[in-house]
Amino acid sequence: MAKDEMMPVLKTKLSSDVDEMLKMELENMRLLSGVKAKKKKKKGKKKKGKKKKGGLKLPGFKYIKNTHKTDLLVNLIQQNIVKKLPPQNLTDFIGEFNYIHS
Repeated sequence: MAKDEMMPVLKTKLSSDVDEMLKMELENMRLLSGVKAKKKKKKGKKKKGKKKKGGLKLPGFKYIKNTHKTDLLVNLIQQNIVKKLPPQNLTDFIGEFNYIHS
C-alpha cells in the first residue's frame, strides 16, 4: 500500500532530476562544441555583413587554437595533467545498477 502511494511521487521527482541533468549536460556539450543555442528571431530587416571565424568560447582558447591536438595531448602528459594508462577491458570497470531505466 505504501509502495502504491509513494511510487508516483518518486517517479515525478526522478523525472525532474533526470531532466535537469540532461539540460546541464546539453549545455556543457554546446559550450564544448562552440554552438550557441538558437533563439527565435523577429522578422525584420536583414543585415549582410562579414562572418567571423568560429572558435570555442573557452578561457585560454586563443593561445592554443593553432596547435595540433596531438601536440596538446603530449604537452598535457608531460605536465602530469593527463596520465597515459594501459588499455583496459570493459569488464574491468565495476559499476552499480542504473535506476533510471527501471
